[in-house]
Amino acid sequence: MSPQASPPDTYEAIFTALAHPARRRILISLNFAGGEMGAGAIAALFGHAWPTTTRHLQLLEAAGLIAHEKRGRGRVYRLEKKRLALAGDWLGWFARDPVTAREYDDAAVPAEHRSGIAGASG
Repeated sequence: MSPQASPPDTYEAIFTALAHPARRRILISLNFAGGEMGAGAIAALFGHAWPTTTRHLQLLEAAGLIAHEKRGRGRVYRLEKKRLALAGDWLGWFARDPVTAREYDDAAVPAEHRSGIAGASG
């Protein structure tokens, strides 16, 4: 990382990963398969070439939404639900009533977003 580069934004990485329908399909498939699937089973979901699937898996992994481990000669991908929950937590702000939610708990708002919220210290 260069000295002027800012640290990667967790939310940007997550929402970028969620932006593509193939990646969303992988996440949904992992969820309904109990949280884990082998690489071959994931590849079978798509009609495109394995390198395309690999790129999608790498982006999901870079965002922290999945992890993999080697088992024998294959790879098993696992859904990282805690990291995925960050997207739901962020979207949850829009379910709040702006009239009654004037007081924000600093612990609930990520530090990088505190300065943009009226009434929040930071």
